[in-house]
Amino acid sequence: MDAVETMHNSLQGSTDLVLSSQWVEAGNRRREAVRAAHDQSQATLLSLLDHYMTLKSAAKAAVSPDTRRLYHLGVRRFLEFAAGRDGPNTRLELTRCDVDDIERWQVSLQQVGLSANSVSSYLYGVRALYRALKWAGAADENPAAAAKPPRERTPAHARKGALPVNVYRRLLDLPAERYGADDPRRVRDAALLALGGSAGLRAAEICGLNIPDIELTLHRLVVRFGKGGKRRLVPLSGQLEGVLAAWLTVRSALVLRGQAREDEPALLVSLSSNASLGRRLTPAGGRFIAAGYYRLLGLPPEMWGLHTLRRTAGTHLYRATRDLYVVADVLGHSSVNTSAIYAKMDLESRREAVQAMEDLRDREENLP
Repeated sequence: MDAVETMHNSLQGSTDLVLSSQWVEAGNRRREAVRAAHDQSQATLLSLLDHYMTLKSAAKAAVSPDTRRLYHLGVRRFLEFAAGRDGPNTRLELTRCDVDDIERWQVSLQQVGLSANSVSSYLYGVRALYRALKWAGAADENPAAAAKPPRERTPAHARKGALPVNVYRRLLDLPAERYGADDPRRVRDAALLALGGSAGLRAAEICGLNIPDIELTLHRLVVRFGKGGKRRLVPLSGQLEGVLAAWLTVRSALVLRGQAREDEPALLVSLSSNASLGRRLTPAGGRFIAAGYYRLLGLPPEMWGLHTLRRTAGTHLYRATRDLYVVADVLGHSSVNTSAIYAKMDLESRREAVQAMEDLRDREENLP
């Protein structure tokens, strides 16, 4: 079962999860949490964390799969550190950790090459774990709450590049060059890339789309499970409508040929010749597909994520409108401040400005 299916199922069955969990009864909850903290039982602590996020977080059962994945990674890395791999005297008792222990852990992550962004994400997971332990009655304090995450030295707009217009257009041409006219991957991959680069969807949002979410008559698509479980409507450009209409036709033919399950609602499906054939495409699968095209373009590996396409959409949209409120609305940002990064990422406008400066100098130099 992939991450998106897990999210959908958790939304449908969250009541059963809460009622059947070992964490419901307060006395049992405290007993199990104390034991898990003492034993540093990864599976039990992650179970507690999941239950706490489902029950107590703002998003509740709509916590995104990516958030859960990052929090789990953070907790695992912290438990590895707490286990004291350098000897028995370096083992930490989880319920006795202080802010210095948390900050030493952060330093250890940076020393093995993790970026400040990754360390910060992991810290958020450990903060959530300690909130869960406090709720369960197994910890009195949250030492991670006072720990400051490291800062990136390089500004976000300089770290996270977007594709120039000509490079993005070249990217959209690649599926047709890579596959024959009868290969469904030609159309599926074009839809994947355009959903990121034209509609600005996140990886989980792209792979979470179902066929009914594409409303071509209304020139829009529906993101039902956006970040924080938020729903939004995204307008479709004429080009993206054409790409999606072509894929929907091919998608129907796949069902008739037995290459996609009739009961699979996913818009994008795996076309690999293995057990996942015809099943919902996972975010990891989408990233793998996009990386193949990035490699053909000669892009550096740090730009190979699907989020490069979302940044591309945001940057191009800002360049076309100069309206951050429109950018925030289309991309589903809760604050226009989040969208401001796309103004700084508009390298083409800055390049044009620099060239205009040079042209002005040339004109003035040639004046009589």
